[in-house]
Amino acid sequence: MKRKHIIILHIIFWSLLFATKFWGSTSTHSFSRHKPEVVNLYFFIKYFIIDLTYFLIPLSCFYGSYLIVAPQLGKRNYGKAVFYAILTFVFVAALRYAMEYYFFLPVFGYDNYNGHPYSLTRFVDNVFFFYFPAYFLYGLLYFFISGWYKTRQDQLELQKEKASAELTFLRSQVNPHFLFNSINDIYSLTYQQSPQAPVALLKLSEILRYMLREGNEDTMPLQSEIKYLESVVELQRISAKGKAYIDFTVEGYIGGQKIATLLLIAFVENAFKHGVLNDPHNPVEIKLRGTPGSITFTVSNKKNKDEKDKTGGIGLSNVRRRLELMYPNTHHLAIEDASEFYTVNLELQLL
Repeated sequence: MKRKHIIILHIIFWSLLFATKFWGSTSTHSFSRHKPEVVNLYFFIKYFIIDLTYFLIPLSCFYGSYLIVAPQLGKRNYGKAVFYAILTFVFVAALRYAMEYYFFLPVFGYDNYNGHPYSLTRFVDNVFFFYFPAYFLYGLLYFFISGWYKTRQDQLELQKEKASAELTFLRSQVNPHFLFNSINDIYSLTYQQSPQAPVALLKLSEILRYMLREGNEDTMPLQSEIKYLESVVELQRISAKGKAYIDFTVEGYIGGQKIATLLLIAFVENAFKHGVLNDPHNPVEIKLRGTPGSITFTVSNKKNKDEKDKTGGIGLSNVRRRLELMYPNTHHLAIEDASEFYTVNLELQLL
């Protein structure tokens, strides 16, 4: 919370507390000591000034504790804390004595003790047994509770910033394998003067535009993510010159849901990189089923046992970490690594 907001809250709190006390004083004539005074403007002004002056005592106790004593305790300067506590106590007792005999009595003729003079020790006792156990203690409690709360908020904000920075980094770690292969395939199509070359180049342009522009957002409409995946699949088909067998189906409700940007592509890229694409009897199957509040995303591929590159890259570990950060308790990821097939099933409660 910003400092100015805290100051405003303090002003509101003490104003309400004073208003309550002032209302009680005026309604019960607590300062008259005799028959009720005539209720007029002077009556309200007198009671207001008396109440306001008395109000300086709890304010001094509270803020002396909160602003002067408690910070020394927080720094473990116990000697200074005790010294400032004594100083605050002496100041408050002297203030109480001065306002009674050097302000209320000569200015308003108000005698709080009905002609019975009291020594300074009477006010010392009053401050020590009444005001200090309450308002001084409140100041200490407020300092340490607000300090704990601020530290907690700072920690949460730091965690949030770290998570945001990590998500930004993870989103930037796009597997270059697919892009490099696509560029090489498009070059080959261009060299052969294939009519598919312009189409492939357009698809690659759409993919890069989405990754560079929309990919900076934390979430995007599910429809946009599906369109992006369709472009990737279509580019893969073009690059494979019609020899890539991929079944991509979308079922259920696809409306205004939002999903973490570039979350699903890692599973598709993994299937293209490590799966068999040219077997018409065992195509790569990509299925997305949506409901208004969730999706189920499944990718299944026959494993390519002849591939030389056995590394998994950063794709799957990347997406696992993003799921932990953005959907900590609202996702279920199941990966089945069988001898012939590799299947990923993701159940996700959308944001």
